Amino acid sequence: MDRIHQKGTPEGSGGRLRTAPDPVREEATHEPADLGPAALRIYTRLLEHGPAPAAALAAALGLDEAAAERAAAELTRSRLAARDPGAPAAPLRAVSPYTATAELVGPEESALRRRLEVLERTRARLSSLIPLYEEAYRRGADTGAVEVVGSRDRVMLLISDAAARCTEEVLTVQPGGGRPPGYLERALPRDLEMLRRGVRMHTLYQHTSRYSAGTQEYVQAVTAAGAEVRTLGELFGKMLVFDRTTAFLPVWDDPDAAVVLREPSAVAFLRSVFGHAWSLAEPYGASYTAATSAQLHDAIAARLADGAKDEQIARRLGMSLRTCRRHIAELMDELGAESRFQAGYLLALRSHGALGGAGPAEAAPEPAPPVPGPRHAAAGG
Repeated sequence: MDRIHQKGTPEGSGGRLRTAPDPVREEATHEPADLGPAALRIYTRLLEHGPAPAAALAAALGLDEAAAERAAAELTRSRLAARDPGAPAAPLRAVSPYTATAELVGPEESALRRRLEVLERTRARLSSLIPLYEEAYRRGADTGAVEVVGSRDRVMLLISDAAARCTEEVLTVQPGGGRPPGYLERALPRDLEMLRRGVRMHTLYQHTSRYSAGTQEYVQAVTAAGAEVRTLGELFGKMLVFDRTTAFLPVWDDPDAAVVLREPSAVAFLRSVFGHAWSLAEPYGASYTAATSAQLHDAIAARLADGAKDEQIARRLGMSLRTCRRHIAELMDELGAESRFQAGYLLALRSHGALGGAGPAEAAPEPAPPVPGPRHAAAGG
C-alpha cells in the first residue's frame, strides 16, 4: 500500500526499492568480531603458559611478529588480554571472559535497563489516554462523515492511525504507473506489519507498473507476506479503504490534502467500485501478458478515437510520453492510417463494426473541402 500523495517525485520511477537501514545491524558493526585463528591460539597459549611478550608468543606459535601484534591488539580490544599500563612492550596476560564481559557489556546493559524503564513509563502514561482517545474517535466518526484534511502531516497521521487500527482488510488503488521508490520504502514496513496481523491486502496498479523495478520489489515483498496485487489498463483514481469504515480520497486541486470518508454507505459504494475493478484486473507480473497487452492496446485506441492528445493518453495510462507515442505509431501501422485523424476515424468505424471486410485504409476517406453555402446577413455583407 503506497501512500496517497505523490507530490515532488516523477511518476513511473524505475529506481530500485532500497531497504530501510537496520539499526540493529548497524549497531552490530561496532561490536567485537569473533576472534581470528591467531588471536585464539595466542589466548590459549596465555591461559596454558601464563604471561609472555608478543615476540615470544610469535616464536612459540610460529607466527611472524606483525601477525602476533595484530592478534594481541584484537585480544586487547575484546578485553581478553591486557598489558601493564604505560608499558607497551610488557608481557601480555590473559583476562577472564567473565571480567571481559563485565567490562564490555556491563555499562551498556545498565544503560539499556535505564532506557527500558523510561520506555515503560512512557508507554504507561500514553496508554492511560487510550479510553479518552477511543471515545473522542467514536464521536468524531459519528459527526465527521466527510472531512477535508488540508495538512499533509495530518493526512499522513490519519493514514498511519487507520493502518494501526486495521484488523480485517485494506484496499488500495494507485494509478500512475510505477510507484516512486521513496514512498514504497516508507510504506513497506507499515504494510508488512498489517499483513503480520492477518489483515487482507488488495492493491490495484496500472499495467505500466509491471516494468518498474522498485514496484516489482515492493510487490514481491508484500505478496510473499500474503497480499494480492493486480493491474488494470486504466484506474479511476487514488483510494485507500480500511476495514469498511474509513476511506481516503485525493483532493483534485491540492496534492497535500485528502478527503476522509467515514459514512458507511459511501464507504460501501467505494468498496463495490473497487470490487468491480478487481474482478477485471490481471494478477501482477514483471511483464505484460497477452491479456494485459490487449487491454493496453484497447485503452490507447479508445483514447485516440476520442481525440485525446498524446500527453493526455500517457498520463491516463501511467506511461511515459515516448512509450505512448510508440504504441500509437504501432496502432496506426496496424490500421494503415497515415494521420491521427484517419486513425481516429478508422477506430470509430471499427468500434461500431462498420469496417466490414474492407481494408482499413480504403475505409477512411480524406476530409472533403468545405462546400460554400449561402452567406448570412450576420456575416457582415
